[in-house]
Amino acid sequence: MKKNLIIIAAMFILVMSCGQKTPPPPYAADSMEYQFFKTLAEKVPALDPSKSVALVSTKKFNVYSGDIMPFIYARLKRFASNMDALDSSNVNELIRGTSEYMAEKRLLVQDAEANNIKVSEDSLNALLQKYYTQAGGEDKFNERNAQMGLTKEYFIEDVRQSIMIKDYLEQVVYKNMEPTEQELLDEYNKDKFATVRHILMLTNGKSDAEKEEIRKKMETVLEKARAGEDFAALAKEYSEDPGSKDKGGLYENFERGQMVEPFEDASFNLPIGTISDLVETRYGYHIVQVVDRKKEDRPFEEIKEMLGRKLAATKQQNAEVQLLDKLKADNKYKELFSEVL
Repeated sequence: MKKNLIIIAAMFILVMSCGQKTPPPPYAADSMEYQFFKTLAEKVPALDPSKSVALVSTKKFNVYSGDIMPFIYARLKRFASNMDALDSSNVNELIRGTSEYMAEKRLLVQDAEANNIKVSEDSLNALLQKYYTQAGGEDKFNERNAQMGLTKEYFIEDVRQSIMIKDYLEQVVYKNMEPTEQELLDEYNKDKFATVRHILMLTNGKSDAEKEEIRKKMETVLEKARAGEDFAALAKEYSEDPGSKDKGGLYENFERGQMVEPFEDASFNLPIGTISDLVETRYGYHIVQVVDRKKEDRPFEEIKEMLGRKLAATKQQNAEVQLLDKLKADNKYKELFSEVL
């Protein structure tokens, strides 16, 4: 149930030829990568290495299947001898996430370049040396990358772009984001912890028709809960959340900011003792019963600095989202997943 923060800093998601409008060259037909994807394409045709499939389009560049293959190969090559263990729906989700990330990263690189952000050789080499040291030396690092299908040049370009984006965000986007005293007080006075029970039916990887059947089933469970049936017993009977099912759906005293947003909104905004409508998250459909909430019990001055860091980070994250939304709109960003997956 805990959310995963997507921060533009991850390595090994590489942007090279996706800056072009023409498709990248395919793998050589006698390479291990080509054979891997040829087999995988039996499950996921969009990854056929003999073709170039557009996954995201913008005014200035497209992201093609060939762009994301190095990352897909690094993540999935361990399945090379047992492709039956791969779920095509999970591979499709990986394709979607990687393609979107690569497009977003390229948009940020372009905007950084437009703002005259440059990466010095010293800063690039310093970060590279850090990675080399962690790996036990440059040779071992390059060997590890090669095993994942990544060339040294490919990796260095990714590092350079990651530094550029980091500098751009810090120097341009994150300006004037220190929280005010009133914002700190408002944050301090919010409920900090919530205790809820919930029922979850999973929809991840399901078809639209299957999701609709799950939604109808959950509506029936919701009627039972609101009619006064024991919520904990309903959770034990119907919930598919392994983390709480056997505890009657109980999540106790979790802190604000830990859960996925729709679930958290219900947990912290509904009156105590009430039962939510159906709440949809990336996991599936939830029914949330709010049991209790608690405020921060430490003095304001004791945690003021920590609250400042937290609020500044939230402001930065929101600024990133707003920036990407604007860049996508300005560049006519379009996802083509539904046409090929």
